[in-house]
Amino acid sequence: MAEEFNAARLKALTELPLIGRSREIAKLRKLAASSTPALVVGPSGVGKTRMLLELRKALISQGHPVLDIRFEQPLHSFLVQIARQLSIECENSSSIMLRGVLWKALEMKPHVLLIDDLLEVTAPYYRFLERILAVKGNTVIGSAMDAYAVGALRRIFWNRESVVPLPNLKKRDAAALIEQAILIFLSKARLPDQSIPADFALRLAQAARGNPGRIVEMCIRSADSAYRAPDQHLRFAAVVMDAITGQMP
Repeated sequence: MAEEFNAARLKALTELPLIGRSREIAKLRKLAASSTPALVVGPSGVGKTRMLLELRKALISQGHPVLDIRFEQPLHSFLVQIARQLSIECENSSSIMLRGVLWKALEMKPHVLLIDDLLEVTAPYYRFLERILAVKGNTVIGSAMDAYAVGALRRIFWNRESVVPLPNLKKRDAAALIEQAILIFLSKARLPDQSIPADFALRLAQAARGNPGRIVEMCIRSADSAYRAPDQHLRFAAVVMDAITGQMP
């Protein structure tokens, strides 16, 4: 069941348009072009990962080398991620050796490092990234719940002008996303007649409160037969609750 939901979430990332974020993506592109470290912040589901994905596409289309990294502990695993993306042999390499190899590689060919889901980053990560940022052309753009969650990297993301907050979508943008999500996950699904209420979009908008991740999550769950009662009507309350808590049906 978890694999099916993860596949649906991946489908949402690749097929749903980025709605209501033109100002934020323009600012991030400008910061990346000037090699200014930037931080995307916002609550869970607001679209931080999708924003970095869209930025990655834009930068690659402009010829910028990009590393797409998910923050993880320990530092060695983080370094291995980078090494593999740079096609650097890292089998049996120590963290100390890897740091030296990566510093040299990123000095020879600068990159934009997109680091998703930063959380309580420790000093060794900061020292590694600080050395990278000392080279002209390298920059770091990360995402986190808020600026205080990045730990030691606050020394990098100190400039408030380079912190890009993602608010929930405005009503019109939320409605547009709901329309697209329904088209992808519900209109094409083989659902029994009358299983989705006529006022589904309205109720979805009220429950999501402009959070794009919650909109998508509830549409994904609404297409699953596990959320239909014996008479085939949608158990909407269960959809909302499980979307918020992350529970599997």
